[in-house]
Amino acid sequence: MKQNLLNLTLGELQEYLLSVKEQKFRAKQIFESIHGKGVTGVDDIIGIPGALKEKLKEDFVLTPLQLDKVSESEKYNTKKFLFELPGVGSSKVTGNLMVETVLINEGRRHTICVSTQVGCNVGCEFCATGKMGFLKNLDVSQIVSQVYGVIRCTGTIPTNLVFMGMGEPFLNYDNMLKSLKVLTSEFGLQLSSGKITVSTVGFRGKIKKFADDLMHPDNVSIKNVKLALSLHSTDNGIREAIIPTSVKNRLPDLYNELSYFYSKTKNKITYEYIYFEGLNDTENDVNRLEKLSRMVPSNINIIPFHPIDFELGGPLQRYNNIADSSTKASKVKSNSLLIDKINDFIAQLRARDVVVNLRSSNGVDINAACGQLAVLENRK
Repeated sequence: MKQNLLNLTLGELQEYLLSVKEQKFRAKQIFESIHGKGVTGVDDIIGIPGALKEKLKEDFVLTPLQLDKVSESEKYNTKKFLFELPGVGSSKVTGNLMVETVLINEGRRHTICVSTQVGCNVGCEFCATGKMGFLKNLDVSQIVSQVYGVIRCTGTIPTNLVFMGMGEPFLNYDNMLKSLKVLTSEFGLQLSSGKITVSTVGFRGKIKKFADDLMHPDNVSIKNVKLALSLHSTDNGIREAIIPTSVKNRLPDLYNELSYFYSKTKNKITYEYIYFEGLNDTENDVNRLEKLSRMVPSNINIIPFHPIDFELGGPLQRYNNIADSSTKASKVKSNSLLIDKINDFIAQLRARDVVVNLRSSNGVDINAACGQLAVLENRK
């Protein structure tokens, strides 16, 4: 099978051209056309001779993801995009493998939430993607094509990217890192690395490696990428029950790697923390979060739990019916009480000078909020 031209970095394009006895400078023309100007066919590449176009068509395909469906929130300025992966065969999800991407518009801030896998290897109890199981690692072309597809559909150039969509980025590490280089290239979209965040549940050795890779002399364009740890509990036992991979990646080890990450990159850490009433909002949790916030410059994002259409296990069983209520009025009352409790938890942390924010539930009505991506909507 021919490789997708979108998978190649500028350096790899240069190597290819030299191998076929073409001029090296053509690589910039090709790269800028497909990554900067968004052309979707080899014949549309700007500035290169016809003979080279024919050679490229012999050796590569240029196939973007096919946009299958767009869902638009009625409550938030948020859209969810369902993309179909070309030529990957059938799956248990639908006829062809599908992946979801989200665009969140907040004033002048336009954030694209990018996926790195179809499904996920981790299996977090609170996450719909994890409940799908793992289906495929996305290659570089399939990661960057999500961004290009959103731009083509909406005309919106992202100000921010978050690798927080479907999948665990650190379990598709090489393709994730390479896609960062492509998206920040001066000959591509020229996205600022300081406006990009990569989220992980944490794996021993990977956080250190990420820090070293960001600071490698060849990777100047991605040196300011931020790291977010999906924390969700400061108690090892609870965290292991809701995030299965935590059994082999315990918090003390991850904290040491986060310290290394900051000392190496000087990039601020974000802790993501889904609020579960009575489970991770105790006084001990407040004490440990305060201590954690003193370790390195960081902030904590408190996230309301977003109901998913899967059965929850372990200590989260009590949340299986969190969305159930007999009347709309009781739902409103229940949500109001929950927000009051979340705000009280945040107030306790702020009283200790912890930098903490409440993440909004953008797109929850279209299953586009944190933890809800699972390709559940019917295709058009």
